Amino acid sequence: MEESQKKKYLSPLRSMDFYMTNYHALLKKLKVEYEVSEIEGILQRKVQDSLLELLRANEYEALVVTDLNRKIVWVNNGFNEMTGYTKTFALGKKPTFLQGKKTSEEIRKEIRQLLAEGVRFNRTLLNYRKSGEEYHCHIDVIPLRNEEEEITHFLAMEREEQVA
Repeated sequence: MEESQKKKYLSPLRSMDFYMTNYHALLKKLKVEYEVSEIEGILQRKVQDSLLELLRANEYEALVVTDLNRKIVWVNNGFNEMTGYTKTFALGKKPTFLQGKKTSEEIRKEIRQLLAEGVRFNRTLLNYRKSGEEYHCHIDVIPLRNEEEEITHFLAMEREEQVA
């Protein structure tokens, strides 16, 4: 094959790579914007731009919003994909239903304490899927505040961590 013919074949591949890179970035942006609009509906107010930027900057599989009683009021579709539990099943329950006998009691206590303090934190803990399969879940928990700076909800960004 001549050099000029090779160039003709390379060009479409390069443009496809460029397209796919930008397409995935656009999909992520649209996903975040959709999830933020869902969260705003639950909170009945606009979320801070800093939260929007935080969601754009972080890799997460699932989002969970709880009220002050730590009961789930909203989950995204990634929650179902990660845990096997439906949104309908999760609503009204505490996220502790994902924990089991091998979940560290020390980490559970730390999480309760940090929630009571109302600070942002992250931890990795052992959770269980609906199937009973164990998985390590990294959570990044952010207190959501109203205009008076009172905590009204908590948002957890979650992702599965692969353990070697």
